[in-house]
Order: sequence, then C-alpha cells, then structure tokens
Amino acid sequence: KAVVSTQSTGEEEEIREEELQSEQQQELRNLVFNERYAAAFALSLSLNMPYKCLGIAQKILELEDGKSQLRCLIDSLQMDQIESLLEYLATWNTNSKHTIVAQNVLFALLSSGHNSSFAENPKLRVHWEALIPYTERHFERLSKLQQQATFLQYTWDRMKLSEL
Repeated sequence: KAVVSTQSTGEEEEIREEELQSEQQQELRNLVFNERYAAAFALSLSLNMPYKCLGIAQKILELEDGKSQLRCLIDSLQMDQIESLLEYLATWNTNSKHTIVAQNVLFALLSSGHNSSFAENPKLRVHWEALIPYTERHFERLSKLQQQATFLQYTWDRMKLSEL
C-alpha cells in the first residue's frame, strides 16, 4: 500500500504542476491581451517560453516608445532572467526573420545597467560567444544590401540625368 500511495502522491504532484503551468500560461495570455507587456515579458522568461518572449518583445518594439520601454524592462530583470534572455537571443539571432528584434533586445541589454556585471558572470560568456557569428553574418548581409541599394540609387540618378 505504501507504493500505491507514493504513486498517487507523485501523480497528484504532477497534476498540480500541470494545473499551475496552465494557470500561468493563461495569465500570460491575459497579460498580452491587456497589453501589459513588461509583466508578460518577465513571465515568459520565467516560464521558459523563448518564442512567446520574442513575440512580446516585438510587440513592445512596435510601441511608440518601445525601445525605451524595453530598456527599462531589461533594467528590472534579475541575473537569472538575463541569462535566460541571452540564451533566447542566441537562438533568435540564428534566424534572419528574428534579427531585427534580437538585435534591438541585444542593444537594450548592452545599454542596460547590468552591462558591468556581464564580464563577472562566466555563465553568460557561452551565450555572448554564440551571438557573435550570426551577428557578423547579419551585419555582412545588411552591408551588402546597403551597397546594392546605393548602387541602384546611383544608377537611377544617372538614368534621370540622361533623360534631360
């Protein structure tokens, strides 16, 4: 009988944990619906939901003062949340669709009051190093795009002059 009660206790704990997870996810949906993005961002970090966090960061950046709100939000994060955020950033940055949001969050993170403690934390080093190669690739891609746009503008200007 002791084994049965242990199993049922384990099952009860599992059920309680699932209920708690479900409640937290509902709370997250409510926060996003009510446009309480700062709380939703922090909750998505604690629930380990990187792509939900990405979507919330994107919604924040779409606001008129989104970049400053993001900076204030990142200033309020704890070091364990920053570690999670850096891990998410490394993942987001691998996909060019998410580059703009990832780079804006990275900029806000580097501009935050936490930047002095980054060097002191060896756990963060792995995440920083993971950001470098993809950031360089995105920079090269955007540099080529800018060069092509400049050439296109030059060509257009020459064509307009030849019409005169």
